[in-house]
Amino acid sequence: MPSLENDYDTDPGRWRAWRPPVDVHQQIAPELRGPVLDGGCGEGRLASALPDGVAWVGCDRSAAQLAANPYGPVVRADLAALPFAQGCVAEVTQLWCLYHLEDPESAVAEAWRVLRPGGRYYACCAARTSDPELVPEGYPPTTFDAEEAAEIVGRVFARLEVERWDRPFFPLRSTEEVRSYCRQHRLDPKRAEGVRLPLWLTKRGVLVRAVKD
Repeated sequence: MPSLENDYDTDPGRWRAWRPPVDVHQQIAPELRGPVLDGGCGEGRLASALPDGVAWVGCDRSAAQLAANPYGPVVRADLAALPFAQGCVAEVTQLWCLYHLEDPESAVAEAWRVLRPGGRYYACCAARTSDPELVPEGYPPTTFDAEEAAEIVGRVFARLEVERWDRPFFPLRSTEEVRSYCRQHRLDPKRAEGVRLPLWLTKRGVLVRAVKD
C-alpha cells in the first residue's frame, strides 16, 4: 500500500481548508502529564489543548506547518529518525500522520526508543470506510489505516489498548463547508453538489494507546 502524499509544504491551502470542531487531540490531552513528544505536531492542536504545566515539544517534517505553529519548542525532523535521546520522554503522540510514511512501523519503533519505561504512546487514523455518505466506494488504502493500525503498533509495543469509533460526531451545514471538507480530504469538490444538508458523516477510525514495558 502506498503512503499518502505529504503536500503540507506544497499545498498549504488544502490542509487549511477545513478543521474538525472536535478531534482526538482534545480527547487525550487530559491524560498527558509530560514531558510529551508530539510527533507530526502540525500547527499545534494538541499543544493548545494540554493542561497548564505539561511540558511539550513538537516534531514535524513540514516547514510550513512548523512556521504556523505558535507553540514551542519545535524541531523539524523525520518521525523515523528522531533527534532525541533514548528514554527521554514520558509520552509520545503520533496523531493523524503515520499514513504519510512508507514504513510507519519504523516511526512507532522510534517512539518506543525515546519513551521511558512505563511511558505511554498514542496513534490514530481513519478507516478506509469512513465517510460512507460522501465516499461510498471507500478511501484508497494507505500504509497506516484503522484496519491495520493496531497490528502495526503491536509489532513494537506488547501492551496496547484499541479504541474504535463508528458514528457521526458533527454535521457539515452548508454546501461550501462540504466543498471545504472535500478539499481537505483530497476529494473532488463536485461531491458536495446535491448532498442533503446538514450532512452528518459517519466517522470510522481507531485510537491506539500503548505502554512501553
